[in-house]
Amino acid sequence: MQDEYSVSIMDEFANAPLGDKRLSRRLPQLAAALARQPQASIPKATGTWGQACAAYRFLDHTRFTPQDILQPHILRTRERAAAHPVVLAVADTTSLNFGQCPQTQGLGLIGNRADKFFGLWLHSLLAFTPQGLPLGLLDTQCWSREPAQFGGNRQRNRKPVTAKESVKWLRSYAALTRHAATGPQTRWVLVADRESDLYELLAVAVHTPAAPGLVVRVQHNRSLDRSSRRLFAQLAQAPLAGQVQVQVPRRPGQSARTATLSVRFRPVRLRAPTLKAGQPALALWAVEAREVHPPRGHKALHWRLLTACPVTTLAHALEIIGWYCVRWGIEVFHKVLKSGCAVEAAQLKTSERLQRYLMIKLVISWQVMALTHLGRVQPEAAVGEILEAAHWQILQAATAGARERGAGRATIQEAVRRLGRLGGHLGRKGDSPPGALCLARGLQRLHDITLGWKLAQEEKKCA
Repeated sequence: MQDEYSVSIMDEFANAPLGDKRLSRRLPQLAAALARQPQASIPKATGTWGQACAAYRFLDHTRFTPQDILQPHILRTRERAAAHPVVLAVADTTSLNFGQCPQTQGLGLIGNRADKFFGLWLHSLLAFTPQGLPLGLLDTQCWSREPAQFGGNRQRNRKPVTAKESVKWLRSYAALTRHAATGPQTRWVLVADRESDLYELLAVAVHTPAAPGLVVRVQHNRSLDRSSRRLFAQLAQAPLAGQVQVQVPRRPGQSARTATLSVRFRPVRLRAPTLKAGQPALALWAVEAREVHPPRGHKALHWRLLTACPVTTLAHALEIIGWYCVRWGIEVFHKVLKSGCAVEAAQLKTSERLQRYLMIKLVISWQVMALTHLGRVQPEAAVGEILEAAHWQILQAATAGARERGAGRATIQEAVRRLGRLGGHLGRKGDSPPGALCLARGLQRLHDITLGWKLAQEEKKCA
């Protein structure tokens, strides 16, 4: 018995270009097994030793690359994006710690010591609507750092960007440019945090005809062209344009809150850095959003943003700030990948195996996030969008004590509430809806309960 959730996952991997029809048929089946139990190991998710061995053999194949596994999902992401006038491509990097299996071949350093914390680095490009709905992945980059290169970042300023890990931002922008060329009716914008504040990335966005938009949080207080002033001082003296309220998500030790930000904006012309003397100045727009009176115990929000998108009115500035707020979604995505889908618990012999496994888990993490968002923005949609009828009945029975208003309705909102209850969400008055991690745990518990129910039915038949 397969639920709609697993069928959807199978569609995301259909017809992958793996060089063998048998492998292409095997991939959706493996993805469905892993999706039904997001936190389970391969042996537990596949159910039998034979199926587990088949999964390991699949991950061992060298006919295809990890990116080949992801190609069908990327194409479907692009199809979903085509239905939206604006799509935000949010990029970010995270480390994956596989220190529990140091015998795995091909891992590299992820910490600041040369003798511990081995794993991989992952750079994701995830598509969102401006309302925060995750549409899927557009690109990924995965690599390991050689222990012999430890300490080499001290000479990083002497290297060209193509010889540094910073080239990941240029590759993400190049991938987005290719996607944008296939969907000219959609406005594409790359959104990234301070690490992406690179002259080379800004230059590409400014000088490439019909390039995707770009919104980058400022890290460097750059010099202005034909002026002795710097960016921060120039932006601080821009006239106050207005205020905006943004929702700040919960963080360790701090609850979620609403912050009121003062907004300033102005056009700027940035001089090339000293080490890139002779390169042209860049004409951009700068937006500042600053919290003047943060609550006690909370650090004030202060964002300085550079964009290649014209900002001539307060409405434009508020749009840029709203786009940057969507960037929090990729942090949630990486958290779901690690905690909700337990990708760091994998024990595989080589980094090549890990990367193929990782591509499948990335799509499952996206599905869990999409399910969370769907329960909030389309609460009255039919439960059949995410669960088949039998699973909905089992979910109702397993949470029979959770009687609240609307408890009998077969809606996505009710299914998400009940899945959250299985995953540990208390559902008290005033609590926010269940998050992605709760839903991942709830989906796993629902699978376990369903498996127990099926075994009991088989026992009755044999009695």
